[in-house]
Amino acid sequence: AVGASKRTLSRRVNDVLGKTPLSYFQDLRVEQAVHLLKTTSDSVEEIAAKVGYSDGVTLRNLLRRRLRKGVREIRAAN
Repeated sequence: AVGASKRTLSRRVNDVLGKTPLSYFQDLRVEQAVHLLKTTSDSVEEIAAKVGYSDGVTLRNLLRRRLRKGVREIRAAN
């Protein structure tokens, strides 16, 4: 769709953003999930589905790995 090979696209994204395409999209999903955790009372499962993950476990693991915080800590930081 963008007219470039996977490798070329990956190199260009890395050159501009300093991260892989996967890392970039995970950052966007984490940012949106944190916003939803702070501003809604939706369950982690619902938020995971809204940001593009199949289950809450994946989202919880990603939040813990990227932010070093759990869902309770993020919600409490309002």
